[in-house]
Amino acid sequence: HFPKAISAISKSNLKEFPMIQAVTTPAHKQAFATAIQGAPYFRAVMGRDLALWADNPGAPVRLFTLPGAALTLNGSTAQLCGTPQDWEELLSFLQFAGIAHLIAEETPLLPAAAGEPLFLYSMPPQGRLPLAQEHQGYMLNRSPSVLRLANQLFPQEPERQDCYYSETCTALAHGFARVLVLQDAAGRPVSTVGAYAMANGEAYMAMGETLPELRGRGIGGWLIPYLANELAGEGWTVTFLCAAERCRFYERLGFVLQKQYIKYKL
Repeated sequence: HFPKAISAISKSNLKEFPMIQAVTTPAHKQAFATAIQGAPYFRAVMGRDLALWADNPGAPVRLFTLPGAALTLNGSTAQLCGTPQDWEELLSFLQFAGIAHLIAEETPLLPAAAGEPLFLYSMPPQGRLPLAQEHQGYMLNRSPSVLRLANQLFPQEPERQDCYYSETCTALAHGFARVLVLQDAAGRPVSTVGAYAMANGEAYMAMGETLPELRGRGIGGWLIPYLANELAGEGWTVTFLCAAERCRFYERLGFVLQKQYIKYKL
């Protein structure tokens, strides 16, 4: 599920990077939690990871703490919350781990040309988005088959299917995720969206997808606000992180731009 270098990271490897500590002790966990506290998007996604994967050598997500920041590695992507004191050591560590992309706040220490902006949209607790009339002929499924979704979302990517399946099942089983599907009379999922990281008061939504042949009919435009309204009504801050081409879609639904991050190509 992730580069061999990541799975091979051990205490002996980390001696080469003295400022970077694997999250294995209560003190490490507290430092990690402090670093992500109050940080939109990161507090949800990395908070979920802290609860599910800390101190688990076989986990698909590896967690690290370093002075001024928290770091996770998942596949070929790293996520960084905070401002590390030693960027040179961090970049060397990411190179050693085989990381291709880093999601972080914009920094002058990394060339902006090497990254693409990601836009964080949100709605506050108890907020409510306009909800179009529900589409007739489709049924809402609150407990869809995760295996079927994995195959449908990533039809040509078996490794991503495996990762999505295992990580989503774990998050659902522990109450850190919620996935909805609209399905037709034959039980086929036609549209889906989920809150894949629910932690620290924030529900991060992702995987808003509708079958290509049914797009443009407002199906996803109904399902996404439906779940967002449900979560906000329960007291969650609801967020989405998207690339530039999806901004108008979320703005049209009623989400408000909150923050911008960068996905750097390393």
